[in-house]
Amino acid sequence: MKTWFARMRSRGPTTQSAVLTVAVLVLYAAVGPVAGLLSGPAGLAAAAMAAGLCWGGAELALLTCRRFRDPSRAWLGVLIGMLLRMGLPLLSALVIQVQGGRLANAGLVIYLLVFYPVTLFIETALSLPSEEPPPGHRDVPEKVVS
Repeated sequence: MKTWFARMRSRGPTTQSAVLTVAVLVLYAAVGPVAGLLSGPAGLAAAAMAAGLCWGGAELALLTCRRFRDPSRAWLGVLIGMLLRMGLPLLSALVIQVQGGRLANAGLVIYLLVFYPVTLFIETALSLPSEEPPPGHRDVPEKVVS
């Protein structure tokens, strides 16, 4: 019996994107009230910014890995995907922390640490190759008769 993630790996990019988006929204629904209690509106904004940055990086990585599904270029998809998945949240957090302000004071970096592992897990699980062989692939080679 296939797991839910195994079935999602064979779906199209729209379905995979929707899965990632719903997961981030559900996590924000859990984190948002805590952020609001701790830091008020600035906490809600910091949590939303962290959710958006992690979602954006994971979404770009998911699309990149899909683009480079060919086994001979899969390593390129992994490297570019990793750069996008980590780079977008990390560089944005660096800029926001250095500039200071409400988002930095409300704990944007802490919220990134909450959202990043979840988006990393989901994006990685969705990017893995599906268990179904590619079209035209056979386990036993055809015999050619001349």
